[in-house]
Order: sequence, then structure tokens, then C-alpha cells
Amino acid sequence: MKQTTARKQKNTKIVKAVLIVLIAVAMIVLYCVGSFASIYAEEKNGIDLGAQGAAVYVTESNTYFWEYQSDQRFDPASITKLLTCLIAAENLDMDQVVTVTSACLDLPDTWNFLVEGEEITVRDLMYLALLESHNEAAKMLAIAVSGSEDAFAVLMNQRANDIGCVNSEFHNSHGLTVPQGNFSTPKDVCLITAAALDNPIVREVCETATYAMPATNKHPDGATLHTTNLFLEGGKYTGTQGEVSVAAIDEVYGGKTGTTVQKVTTMSVGCEVNGVDVVVCIMGDTVDLRYTDIAKLVAYAKANIQPYEVFKKGTEFEGKARVKEGAVKYVDAVAGEDCVINLPEGASPALVMVEAVYDEELTAPVMEGDVVGHAVVYLADEQVDSVPLVAVEGVEKGWIFSKIGLSNMEAAIYIGVFALLVILLIWILAARANNKRAARRKREEKIRELALKQMEQEKSQNERGWHY
Repeated sequence: MKQTTARKQKNTKIVKAVLIVLIAVAMIVLYCVGSFASIYAEEKNGIDLGAQGAAVYVTESNTYFWEYQSDQRFDPASITKLLTCLIAAENLDMDQVVTVTSACLDLPDTWNFLVEGEEITVRDLMYLALLESHNEAAKMLAIAVSGSEDAFAVLMNQRANDIGCVNSEFHNSHGLTVPQGNFSTPKDVCLITAAALDNPIVREVCETATYAMPATNKHPDGATLHTTNLFLEGGKYTGTQGEVSVAAIDEVYGGKTGTTVQKVTTMSVGCEVNGVDVVVCIMGDTVDLRYTDIAKLVAYAKANIQPYEVFKKGTEFEGKARVKEGAVKYVDAVAGEDCVINLPEGASPALVMVEAVYDEELTAPVMEGDVVGHAVVYLADEQVDSVPLVAVEGVEKGWIFSKIGLSNMEAAIYIGVFALLVILLIWILAARANNKRAARRKREEKIRELALKQMEQEKSQNERGWHY
């Protein structure tokens, strides 16, 4: 009986040991699967990517050449700093010196480079924010522009809306995750990146791989800043599987990386591909695949984008824009910008058509350069672009007659003709009156002559005594 009990206890121990081993093996497998998943890419719209959302945007044509879940919301992380620095460049003097406050240093999960009381230029704050992604530098820029980060967030959302973003919301200047949630989409990030890199100040900063920051009162030796955009000069980063080398991409001239506390990554870069500016954005990616995914999309764009210049800025089109209530009824218009589209491989330029569509509600006054219509570009009956048509000259508000569709010239002609008719009528009436007066005088004179003659006859008769 004791042997049986001992055998059962032994079997129980063996079962427990086996279960422990199985659990350990399962955990190892799950860990390996998770690690493998972090470096695994799935095919998405013909390209193997780890990113959960991405887009390739052609700035000249304002079109998305390639996209995957491009309207899905993601945490933009530090890509947010592109919008922050764009607003700073538009509102601050780059040589302005600001003093670092404790408010800008109060950030979670952040190592601060700046020190309270440090005096530093706006320019150096932008290099700190865009090259090494210092959160406190971005927040200091926000405070310098708006006085507080909350006020600056309002300005950020207004500017994003002006750029054309329709699915983004920002609550801070640096991109740190907040409970209410910063969010944007690959499409919107492309627009923000294009606008930021179109600003010469932001572009100069983003094009810089290494920056020698001058000394400040808190950093007497200055500092050497290195960009996180390794595509500018190449470099290495530490992934989950160890150190990874990144080769420089000649086409890439600027951009910004972003990483959340949970190691979810984003990245957006501007590059010149086959003579046109292109923005490539990935969101919801992994640390391991961020650079690989961007490189794949740049290569895809380079292999497939075939720019075709439809027309140049200043090109005239058939017809004129009709102006209501203007000093003139029509105004000439020209293309407000160059038009470059992607011509698919094998497609003939003969398939490209342009239609000038003018604003039917255009009302004076119109300023030179105002948009008065659009040149709509079609490729085989499919609209692929729309370029604004701008007024060649200004049109002032017309006289009161413009409300019935008469230009000032037409009104002047009608007024002149009417005046001539009135003068002619007055002349005719005056002439008739003169003729009547002349005829009356003539009749009166004739009557007087007859009366005198009669009187003379009667006098003669009286003198002769004739009574018949």
C-alpha cells in the first residue's frame, strides 16, 4: 500500500515536471514568434511591409501614388515635430534668443538636454527638435510662439486644417502619447511633411545630418547633434535582433522619425524621385522594419513614377473667366503652377487632356493672382490632377450698370449713345420749335402785309370817294 502511494506521488511529480517544461517551451515559442513577428513583413498592395499604414505622395500633382490603409488613424509620435517647427519657422525669428523655463522641462518619459535658465536661439531649438527629437525643445518652441502648449495645440490644429489635413488631431508639440490621443493618418502626415519641407528654414534643418550647436550659457562647449534620419548619410541603429546598418539613399533630402513608448514607429521622408518631389510615410511600424519599409517604398516610387510635364506655370488656356459686377466682364487666366503627372508605363501622352473650368460665381473685385478656375487634367477620361487658374490682372468693381451685366466700357458706350440720342432729340425738338416760330412769324407778317394792303386800299377808296 505504501509502495502504491509512493508510486502515485512519483507520477504526480513527473506530470508536474512535464507540465512545467511544456509551459516553458510554450513561452519560449511565443517569445520567438513575437520576435519573429517584429521583423516579418506582409505583402500590402504589392509591397512587403511591416507598417500598418503607408502612403507615397507626389507633391507636384497633389496625388497619392501608392497607399495602404492611408486613412487609418495612428499615433504620429515625433513626426508631430515637423508641424511644430513649421509653425515656429512661420512665426519666429530664427535668431531670437529664448530662455528655457521649467514648464518646457516638465515632460514624462523624457531625458532633457536643455537646462532651466538656458539661453538658446530658436534656430538651435529647431535643430534639437528635428535632428535628435528632443521633446523639451519642441515644447519650448510652442511656448515661444503661443505662450503655452495648450494655446499652441489650437494653432497646430488650425495649421493642419489649412494644409488640408482632414483626419488629424494634436494635443501637444512633441508627439508624446497623451490620454486624449494625438492621431493622424499616412495621408495627412504626407501633407504635413510636404508643407514643412517646402519651408526653406525647416528644409535646411531637415537636410542636415550633423549640426555643431554653438555654446550656450549652460552648454559652454556647445554640442554636436546627429539626425535620426539615417538615410541622409547612412548609419546604424539598434533593433530587437541587434545592430542594423542603414545605407544612405541619395533621393532622400529630409524627414522625421517617431517612436512611441511601446516601440511603435513612424517615419516620413521627402525625396526627389525622377525629377519630382515625393513624400513617403509609414505608420504603425516596428523598430526593425521602419527603415527597410521606407527604402522599399522609395525604390518602388523610383521604379514606377514616370513624370510627364503637362504644362508650365503661366500657360494660357482657351476661354476667359466671366466676372460678375466688374469693370470688365472677362479676365484672362493662366496656370498658377506647373503640372506634372505620373504617366504609367506604356501610356501615350496623347491620352492626356486638359479642360479649363472657370468659376461661374466669380464676382468683382478680383485681385491679380486670385484663383478664378482650374485646369482639370485627365488621363484616358480619368481625372488625375487639377491646377488652379489665376487672374492675370485685377478687376475692379464696376459701375451700377454692372449689376445688369454691363462692363464700364459697355455702360460708357450706352451712356454716350443715349446722350447723343437725347441731344439729337433736343435738337430736333428745338428745330421744330424754331420752324414753328418762323412759320408763325411768317404768317403774322403776311397777315400784317394783307392788313396794310387792305388799309391802303380803303384809304385810297375814301380819298377818291368810291363807295363800291
